[in-house]
Amino acid sequence: MRFISHFSMAVALATVGAVALTAVPQQAEAAKKKAKAPKNSKEFTAVILPVQKAMEGEDPASAKPLMDNVLAQSWTGIDQFVAGQFAVNLGVKLKDQGLQEKGLTAMVASGLAPAEQLPAFNFYLGNFAFGGERWSEAQHYFQAAYDLGYRGNNFEPLLAETYFKQNMPAEGLAKWEQIISDANASQTKAPETWYRLARDRALATGDMGLYAKWAAKWAGAYPSGDSWGDAVAATRRTSKADSTQNLELLRFMKAAGALKSSNDYKEYAEEAQRKNLFGEVVAVLEEGQQNGTVGASHPLIAELLVPARREVSGDKASLPAQPSGVRGSGSSSVMMNFADVWLGYKDFDKAVAFYEAGLAKPNADLNRGYMGIGTARAYAGEYAAAKQAFGKVSGTRAPLAGMWQTWIDQQTAPAAPEAAPAAAPAAEPAS
Repeated sequence: MRFISHFSMAVALATVGAVALTAVPQQAEAAKKKAKAPKNSKEFTAVILPVQKAMEGEDPASAKPLMDNVLAQSWTGIDQFVAGQFAVNLGVKLKDQGLQEKGLTAMVASGLAPAEQLPAFNFYLGNFAFGGERWSEAQHYFQAAYDLGYRGNNFEPLLAETYFKQNMPAEGLAKWEQIISDANASQTKAPETWYRLARDRALATGDMGLYAKWAAKWAGAYPSGDSWGDAVAATRRTSKADSTQNLELLRFMKAAGALKSSNDYKEYAEEAQRKNLFGEVVAVLEEGQQNGTVGASHPLIAELLVPARREVSGDKASLPAQPSGVRGSGSSSVMMNFADVWLGYKDFDKAVAFYEAGLAKPNADLNRGYMGIGTARAYAGEYAAAKQAFGKVSGTRAPLAGMWQTWIDQQTAPAAPEAAPAAAPAAEPAS
């Protein structure tokens, strides 16, 4: 008699949920390899023959109770393996996932499953368990598949999700760390959706520190106005920034393209206006006009932009051009306030000179000074000097300094090679 000696599965997992197995015909080469395989026992042959006959008859469903009877018995080795094969193929024929799962479980438990198929087998067993909401079991099989090198069907999110389903968020995020790190170390970069899934799971924990961490990871891997805006929002929720620090955050958002709405521009302009930074008010609102976020009839034009423009000429004329021109001794905060004004007018060298003068004064706010120097250097495109300054920032400004450093790395990274054009689709055969 002839048994089904080999099958493979070819399905794709498009969304979270259970999928079915698909059997394909036996290959001649595989048959040759099995020619010297162990023979089934007489006892097993006696019970499997009726199953095979029913499967090949007009009513394959009549084979199911016979197959259930076979699976209920304690087989080992080749008997167990072949029983599993019959169960899988009957399950495929009847579209019975429960039978497919039992068969695949028997094949793996037999110890005779081909090594090259074990990764996929474990994936499918994990997927069956996931569909049945057996989270611990799904975790076990998915991890086995992962450890064996399986990377098909975008199943990695399912592996991480099994931990969250078991209310194990710390372990789930640690698993995301591993999965993303492994992907980035390979030839295939972790997809953006993975970062967003992990970010969402971190946010769901209620731990704003974790949320900020994963938001920054997302922006670091896939920089955009949306991702950097999310990272800044996360930073705001984890720290109590004063007015000066809030303006520093807004400056970064402007550089990263994360000012997305008219309210963002309004907040920036109002924060700058409160400090009489007329040049900065004009610069940010004119940017909003140019990209269409702040329309010509928006109230910000009359309320902030027009008055700021009137002040610019006289304000610049009254400014000391160098720290030595400041009347009196000039405290650290006075020097840094002048630095902020020059920064707004995009005279970055003067801004750095005043920040450095402020740092040299007694009781200087070192973190404010180094943040200002770093920002000025970054705006000027002097990235090495900017990173050096940001590296000296600590305390509540440290997360923002870290984001600046990541952003600078993105600006200085070598351009990725262009992808090769997609191959033209094969021609359809003539009808």
